[in-house]
Amino acid sequence: MLECVRRASPVVRASTIAGQHFFINTKIVFLLVPFILLLSVRNSASGGVSLGAHLVCARVAGLTDKQRAMCRASPAAIAAVGDGLRMAYTECRSQLGGYRWNCTGIGDGNDFGHVMPLATREAAFTYAITSAGVTHALSTACARGDLPACGCSSNRRRSPSPTEQFQWGGCGEAAYGARFARRFLDSREMEADARSLMNLHNNRVGRKVSEMVKDLVRRECKCHGVSGSCALRTCWRALPPFRAVGAALRDKYHRARLVAPHPPPATHAPQTHLVIRRSRQNAGVGRQPRKSELVFLDPSPSYCEPDPVSGSMGTHGRHCNRTSRGEEGCETLCCGRGYNTVRTEEETKCNCRFHWCCRVSCDKCITRTELHVCK
Repeated sequence: MLECVRRASPVVRASTIAGQHFFINTKIVFLLVPFILLLSVRNSASGGVSLGAHLVCARVAGLTDKQRAMCRASPAAIAAVGDGLRMAYTECRSQLGGYRWNCTGIGDGNDFGHVMPLATREAAFTYAITSAGVTHALSTACARGDLPACGCSSNRRRSPSPTEQFQWGGCGEAAYGARFARRFLDSREMEADARSLMNLHNNRVGRKVSEMVKDLVRRECKCHGVSGSCALRTCWRALPPFRAVGAALRDKYHRARLVAPHPPPATHAPQTHLVIRRSRQNAGVGRQPRKSELVFLDPSPSYCEPDPVSGSMGTHGRHCNRTSRGEEGCETLCCGRGYNTVRTEEETKCNCRFHWCCRVSCDKCITRTELHVCK
């Protein structure tokens, strides 16, 4: 028996009954505030393209013609894209919060645009985590049954365990999310130059990392029956949190490779692929980067001072950790300028006790804090 189950969490479900098992079941793309309006037309997609979708998609600035057509044809999917982008922005700030470049300003505009002017390591990370967020959100929406174009799978797959005869399947097609993310995000890279090759490569890395978290899915079960006898057990596969994807991409950020276009621009030949840049002159052509590696074309600036040209917000006024020797440490984050220490005292009520009847007495506690702020 095959049945598709719509559930509020991104899961694929199965159940067992007393030994018999039944299957139940420079150009980074940013989608911002205007797509919040698409939430109102999410449910209209099943009945065809709505007038609301046409109006909203027409008003979003910065979309290519292909993206606008996809927006009108799949408003529910585009709403999921907006969810994925917001999730990616939040995770970007979480993963790099203590770094000199901490994703500040990313996603703060009101349209699609060329937010990262330089092809740096930071641009590579931003493209990848954006692509991963969109893929993850689309897969989640598909598992919930929110996307009419992403139907339930008819394939039954037996559990590998001989004692667990589950038949897994249902509404969890992760491949749909990757396909839609590729078509939507990659459609902006039309120039066929070195920067476009870099963007497409990092978009693919983000999609693949988001897909690879399928290996981290966990099976969760809930027992049903009289007195907890577990005569009926419902199980589902839950996607891991997006934090796992962000952590994997941060590791790749640290190991990103500096690349160059091939053939070189001086030959005036079409640039077909990227190669890892050699550290020595006349060292020959480097190998192509692996599909799992983030790549960038330009060395990163220091990000110590504000510079609109490089997208740097500077580190003046940032809070640092005086005892850390890492990226968030005052010596690194403040770029050697030093820091100011701000001491504060806050008086609060604590150790409150109830006395019969009817009085509450509390002690006064003083909390002293120190904040270290970059000069």
